[in-house]
Amino acid sequence: MDDSTLTTAFHAHTEGQTKFTRRMVIAIALMANETPRRIVRRCERLGLCKRGSWEWFVDNGGITKAQIAEVRADLAKGGKDG
Repeated sequence: MDDSTLTTAFHAHTEGQTKFTRRMVIAIALMANETPRRIVRRCERLGLCKRGSWEWFVDNGGITKAQIAEVRADLAKGGKDG
């Protein structure tokens, strides 16, 4: 996913929201076939989210394989992705 597409995806997932959530990170990462860490780091670099966002996730429980599996399953059945 190029930076322009990532920016569009970020805005689509965060529109009307006040926080960049784990669920949003995971949904975008799945779309991009990237790791959540890479997506957050790229969003930080592009100024889409605050620098240090990845560290915040890590300090607050991280993003687990179980969370990724849950979002993947929800998306597969047409669930909410943001």
